[in-house]
This record gives sequence, C-alpha cells and structure tokens, in this order.
Amino acid sequence: MAGRPPKKDKKVREAIYFEPELLEWLQEKAEKQKCTVSVIVNQMAEKAKEQEGE
Repeated sequence: MAGRPPKKDKKVREAIYFEPELLEWLQEKAEKQKCTVSVIVNQMAEKAKEQEGE
C-alpha cells in the first residue's frame, strides 16, 4: 500500500538548532549509517525514553 501514511502516523516537523560541533558529529554518524540526522536523533531519543522507563 503506497502513498502517504495515515495522519495519525504522520511525522511532525520541528526546527532544532545544534551547536556546530554537535551537528558535525551527528552528520558523521548519519553518513556512516546511510541515513539522516533526524533518524539518528530519533534513535537516540527513543533509547533515552526507554532508559527512563526502566
């Protein structure tokens, strides 16, 4: 089933400002994993969220 995801599953765009050194580090991680900085940040946030739940 191709096309747009249902509205409830739609990602939300948020402007985030990074320190230059942090952004460079995130971009390097993203390049190694062949993904975007957003994917890296989402992965890190999910791990942090899981750890808080423990």
